[in-house]
Amino acid sequence: MKRFILFFLLCLCAYTGWAQGIVKGKILDRQKSEPLGFVNIKVTEQGSDKFAGGGITDAGGNFNVTGLKDGKYTLTLTFMGYKDVTRQFEITPAKREVQFKLLYMAEDAKQLNEVTVTGQRATMKLEVDRKSFDVGQLISNAGQSASDVLDNVPSIEVDNDGNVSLRGNSSVEVWINGKASGLTSDNRAQILQQLPAESIERVEVIDNPSAKFSAEGSAGIINIVLKKDRKAGYYGSVQAGGDTRGGANTSFNINYNSRLIDTYLNIGYRHRANTGHMESQQTSNTYNQTYDSDSKQRGNNLFTRAGVTLHATTKDDFSLSGMLMHGGGNSHSYTPYMYTAVANGLNDYQLDRLNRSHTGMDMHYGEFNYRHSFTDKHFIDFTANLSSWKMNGDNWYQDSTVTANVDDVTYSYQYRPQHVNNHRKELKLEYENQVTKNFKVEAGYNGNFSRENTPQESYLDNSSFDGNNASEDKLFFNRFIYKQDLHAFYTTLSYKFGALSLMGGLRGEYWRVNTESYTWEQEHDASLREQPFKKDYFQLFPSVFMSWQMTETQQLQLNYTRRLRRPWGGQLNSFRDTRDATTVSFGNPYLTPEFSNSFSLNYLKQWNDHSLLVSAYYRPTTDVIQRISYKNQEDGLFYQTSMNVAKSLSTGLEMTVKNKLWRILDLTTSANAYYYRLNGFSYDIDGQTVTGNSDHNFTWNARMTASLMLPYDISIQTTGRYTARQVITQGYRKANYSIDFGARKNFFNKLFTLSVNCRDLLDSRRFETFTSGPNFTRHQINRRGGRRVSMTLTWNFGNMKQKKRPNKSQGSENDMPMDYNGVEE
Repeated sequence: MKRFILFFLLCLCAYTGWAQGIVKGKILDRQKSEPLGFVNIKVTEQGSDKFAGGGITDAGGNFNVTGLKDGKYTLTLTFMGYKDVTRQFEITPAKREVQFKLLYMAEDAKQLNEVTVTGQRATMKLEVDRKSFDVGQLISNAGQSASDVLDNVPSIEVDNDGNVSLRGNSSVEVWINGKASGLTSDNRAQILQQLPAESIERVEVIDNPSAKFSAEGSAGIINIVLKKDRKAGYYGSVQAGGDTRGGANTSFNINYNSRLIDTYLNIGYRHRANTGHMESQQTSNTYNQTYDSDSKQRGNNLFTRAGVTLHATTKDDFSLSGMLMHGGGNSHSYTPYMYTAVANGLNDYQLDRLNRSHTGMDMHYGEFNYRHSFTDKHFIDFTANLSSWKMNGDNWYQDSTVTANVDDVTYSYQYRPQHVNNHRKELKLEYENQVTKNFKVEAGYNGNFSRENTPQESYLDNSSFDGNNASEDKLFFNRFIYKQDLHAFYTTLSYKFGALSLMGGLRGEYWRVNTESYTWEQEHDASLREQPFKKDYFQLFPSVFMSWQMTETQQLQLNYTRRLRRPWGGQLNSFRDTRDATTVSFGNPYLTPEFSNSFSLNYLKQWNDHSLLVSAYYRPTTDVIQRISYKNQEDGLFYQTSMNVAKSLSTGLEMTVKNKLWRILDLTTSANAYYYRLNGFSYDIDGQTVTGNSDHNFTWNARMTASLMLPYDISIQTTGRYTARQVITQGYRKANYSIDFGARKNFFNKLFTLSVNCRDLLDSRRFETFTSGPNFTRHQINRRGGRRVSMTLTWNFGNMKQKKRPNKSQGSENDMPMDYNGVEE
């Protein structure tokens, strides 16, 4: 009897589930044919508007509403910045499942006082594991570089040297199109400062990546997605601009796409002109030092990228793509160093330094990709890429020194060439299979092989200012060789239980590091070389993601990942660099990676014209890599190196709010308040003890972007930011603020676009730091650039208005996208 009852209940449950109707589908952006995540889905009964079911789309634009009784219904799609879409359907005993294979949502363009006002796409999209920012809508980015673009994205900061950090943490990976693409910690700042902003489509912030992604970067991953539109036919643009500091830029972009082939080509040229300013006041128990210096930088670079994709069959795609960057620059600075004696028996003196430099750089990147699609949600993808980075730097230092109470003036001349050579190979194999409606499997392999061989030389003349008698200074010769091989395997499993979604993953990484640093004698006599420093590691990196769809407009996510930060090549080079007249810097080959456990809790709430995302995060880190400073008691000089100093804790709350007001004003506001604690440390270096006190700080930053759409196709945009006082190693960074302003006007139905923007409107952008140790204090101010006004004109050509070709699965040649039922939107 028990077995009979159990069998009866199972049959009843099966019948009940079979009797319920389902409506599902996929939603795409009409203009870009990209999936739209977090679209509101509502199903109501026809005639009464009674709510019958709903939800929101996932990151792939898919939705699935179950539990519908037999009857007639209305499906309504709503998303901020897009026109509402409605469809009618019916659930009957003969048709329990209704599928809208593809539904397109168009941007919202409204009439204001009988004058056309062009709607802007939402600048931010919230997806399951990332935030996506459409930087093409940021007017202030016109004519700028990728560094300027990133500095306008919430949660990202870029300092005056081009170093990138996320939520105040510099341990972050920066990718291009989902891959490292030749960017390393050594060259990232230089490449981003030369990559043209007009080639960037959007920036994705992945603050807690799953096991599918590289474990590198304890703060997360910033992915720069370059433009590669896919409208059918040919189209392109020509752009030119300049700024008030003497900079100029121009670019040419063309695309051609058909059912058989997709191609694109972009060529950009930038002339950079900039100024810098540095101030420093430093005290010690022997000398107090001050200097005030201005510098000028000029440079030119050519950036080219191209790609072709062959749609060999309906299931097979072959792609070849590449990037090339070639350029160089010059800089010039004059710095008077004033030394005031504090200890007895020492004399005041002044060192005047003239510094000139010339830099040439080349970056090459090539990629092959093959994808085989068994179905739309079942595919295997293979990628192989090669990249190289070369930077030849020539530096000249000409010093003259005047000592108080001494009649003679001493001169010295130094010429120091350095040639950076970095090569990288990468292999990636990815497999994804949506096994059932609720169960998905992902697995893959990633191999990354890096090589660096960088020699630097020095030529010295202590008798003249012009270097007429310069000879090789063997003491400062160095060749640094760095090798790293990395192999990674990962697996992730995803399952959906109604409103609850779970994803668990595990990534295993094995890597081997080999470093060598040669003196002049070791370079010319191999028998004198020491054994290379070698070390290998194996680590596991788990990740867990849980998502609960509380209501159709509310979502809660809880995530955990384990991540690391590996020391990069230059941090491992033990060579002592004396190019800075105030500080000797050197690397530490014994550095080990720092590891973080990252927890994140996210809450998303959406309204028709508003959205709110609140993220709480907690990240303890061990073996923190930090730059430390100390004064050597034997020679009286200041030294800088990197150490695994202690443990740290970062925890905070981040809020992002989007508001659309009166159909013409978009506000994006983000604020990040976090607490940072760095434990105290004590180390013996060069026969003396270097200490750092335990320090903690609560700090915050905020940013607001206001976009106003006016009649006559005019847009105005203003971005303001504020960063509060922030703790750094052995000190703190003072609060700073800035405002950017831009305006854009379209002419002749967007045939021409004119953009005018002012970066750093208040001329307030600077970094001011205070550091101290047992026997020194230091106050520094660093400014780069300043207020800059630029103007950019763009000409668009080709079939810009033509609709995109339909998706392959539609099997239609019509240019107008249609949904599964054949009804035009």
